[in-house]
Amino acid sequence: MTDIISLIENSAKAKGDLVSASIRMQKELYSFIEGLADQLDLSRQETMLKLLEKGVEAAKAAMKLDDEVEAAAEIDALPASKFHILNTNKRHSVQDHERMLSEGCAAAFYHPWKLNIDRIQAGDIVFLYENGKGIVAYGKGTGVTETRIHGGFLDECHFQRLEGFEVLPKPISAAEIKKTLQKNVVLLRTMSAMPEGHLLLDLLKKRG
Repeated sequence: MTDIISLIENSAKAKGDLVSASIRMQKELYSFIEGLADQLDLSRQETMLKLLEKGVEAAKAAMKLDDEVEAAAEIDALPASKFHILNTNKRHSVQDHERMLSEGCAAAFYHPWKLNIDRIQAGDIVFLYENGKGIVAYGKGTGVTETRIHGGFLDECHFQRLEGFEVLPKPISAAEIKKTLQKNVVLLRTMSAMPEGHLLLDLLKKRG
């Protein structure tokens, strides 16, 4: 708990683009946050934001999302599949997400996560998943991986242009994905194999 208090006390106000979000909580929890904010001479918003950031860090560590060794092992263990679901990296960069949609491509960044793109074969279906919305687009891989500079580092972006790329008028939500596939899907990973991906194509056909 000491490190959380220290983090809050020493933090500057969050910079960059912010979004508003409403949340309901127990009165007792809110009362504690009010008291903590008073104790630290911060606004309630700053206090809640820093508590949330600390919780997110703990969740990412528990899921090992940013662990290079774990990511490399997961990539090596991915089963062969003609269907893939790729997270659009919005939690790190909205710009990366928007570029994938505008250019009609699947991309991943930095080693070893970028190596996911190398696994996409010609004709494979890649579904692009946006955090908070669901599958927002899809297309077919070419099997040709291209590279470009990312964050000032050479070749740290691997990408494939997607043929027949289509942005969905209505995303397929996480709940719909799990219901359609009848299984839990880890959507926060950079890319996951989805052998049952044809079921999602069937869903899109039914939607018209």
